[in-house]
Amino acid sequence: MTEPVVLPDFNSFGDQALKGLESPEEATAATQALLKEDRNSGEPTVSNPGECHLTLERGVCREGTWYRDAEVKELTGADEEAIAAAGSSSYRVFETLLLRGVRTVGAEFMNRKLASELLIGDREFLVMAIRRATFGNDLEFEELPCPHCEELVDLTVPLDAIPFTHLDHPEQTEYDVPLRRGAVAVVRLPTGDDQAAVLAIKDGNAAKQDSEILGRCVLRVRDADGTVTRRPPATSLSMSDRKAILKFLADTQPGPRYGDFSFTHDTCGKEVPLPISLAVLFRGM
Repeated sequence: MTEPVVLPDFNSFGDQALKGLESPEEATAATQALLKEDRNSGEPTVSNPGECHLTLERGVCREGTWYRDAEVKELTGADEEAIAAAGSSSYRVFETLLLRGVRTVGAEFMNRKLASELLIGDREFLVMAIRRATFGNDLEFEELPCPHCEELVDLTVPLDAIPFTHLDHPEQTEYDVPLRRGAVAVVRLPTGDDQAAVLAIKDGNAAKQDSEILGRCVLRVRDADGTVTRRPPATSLSMSDRKAILKFLADTQPGPRYGDFSFTHDTCGKEVPLPISLAVLFRGM
């Protein structure tokens, strides 16, 4: 029997792929013991699979019309083999999940180009929907040690309990970000294509990753005197302005906030952070 593929953590995607200067070390450290001691690491408990239809936050635009409806499917053994064949690359595994698990967005069948156009948050929402269609809505944990009182906890986490960020205006594609000295950066939200470019930087240089996403997503900067600089080099932006833009991109990106989930342990009354990873979502594959 082959060993199960260890799927990458969701921290490889979404916010953390965009914020090289900020990382969730504290929350992750607080819950490593929980995840390591999870006795229920085999086949997930399957409740009734969820609906296969969902509405994306942004979707895709075709000839001036936005299409936000999408359909996913339950993963099969053939899909599992394809995911295993993707190897250990975070990006390839995630892309394979989208290509195998999403049927359509609008009237268009899922393909690599379509996947690359979607907002990162829409992509992560689709993966959540694939998980729901395949294994049901609940994540079951047994005998997780509370990091505060060390009591073992049995926990059921509905996917609906994971924090979710919505777009106030789904069809808005440009945003103003106030900078220092009265300047304003006009930005767009990162897509799967931007995500791939960031993940392609292999040297672990977080500042270089920041520069990549800024260079792609900052459309122009308008100074206080009205001077407009289009596509300014990311390295020309001040550190404080870079950080402000990155924070805006991360905070505004819609979709599930897998790293922000926590629960209150009834016995000790303490809040316990429990980041949800891709490996947890598809446990047993």
